[in-house]
Amino acid sequence: MENERAFDLILNIEKVMMESLHGGFLDPHIFKILDDPDASREVIESMKSRIAPVIWMRLLDHANAIYFGSLRRGQIDSFYDVVIRMGMHQTKALIFTLALHLFGRNDREVETVFARRFATSVMAHMLALQMGFREQAAQKAELAGLLMEIGRTMMLVYRKFTAPKEEGIDDEFIDAFHSYLGERIVSRFNMPEYVKTVILNRTIILEENYISLPGVVYLAYENVRSSFATHDNRLVISCQTPKPATDVSRTLEAILRDKFRAAGLDEYLHIIPIQSINGLCESGEVAHPVSTGAE
Repeated sequence: MENERAFDLILNIEKVMMESLHGGFLDPHIFKILDDPDASREVIESMKSRIAPVIWMRLLDHANAIYFGSLRRGQIDSFYDVVIRMGMHQTKALIFTLALHLFGRNDREVETVFARRFATSVMAHMLALQMGFREQAAQKAELAGLLMEIGRTMMLVYRKFTAPKEEGIDDEFIDAFHSYLGERIVSRFNMPEYVKTVILNRTIILEENYISLPGVVYLAYENVRSSFATHDNRLVISCQTPKPATDVSRTLEAILRDKFRAAGLDEYLHIIPIQSINGLCESGEVAHPVSTGAE
């Protein structure tokens, strides 16, 4: 397919999908309110009625599965508190992601791509923290991981539910051009520039003395992609079993399970408990993360 025709098709996909989503699952006005730094608590709270109830429930579950370190934050039940806890960018990204997922509900392929994107965001957050990045930077990695394949998801949903057969949107077209649609969506919703960097580069980016945050996201993406390809569309992770008398509700395994459960994706996560990492923990040879101070 010629590039000119391909980009015309990308513009059409964006137009059709946005009209479809706005007509059935969410009011576009909600994004304008979330972008308004002067929006009052009352106005933000009123936006809850402008999204589908199932999207609201998933947002609430996700916000209530957020931890600070190993401590789960307190329960919340208002849309305003969801926005405050998750942040404006993360809230917008999840609303749009969940709307796309709802559009393609009951389609296994659409759900699998959604699960892979969600797993990438979770792994990016975890890896960033374990590599010494601060919490704010880890949240950026989580956001970029969630949006890394947003263009692929839109194209897939469009092909399955909206596209005329003669348009010829095959896997090769999606692989070649989904990042360009992803960039447009990121711009449309006023997402940070670093998200575009992740979507368009799709490689490990090295700084002078350490791996960059986009590089961490790419590592998470490749790990998840490999796991899904090898393990029947599941993220398979080995976690060290907790020591005796450890509060098992605050372990890394518990945090991961809570996050996937909140997204309704329990079946896409499989955790293998192990006693130790080939004895490295006992020998002191495990490298400890050194804070880069990067944000």
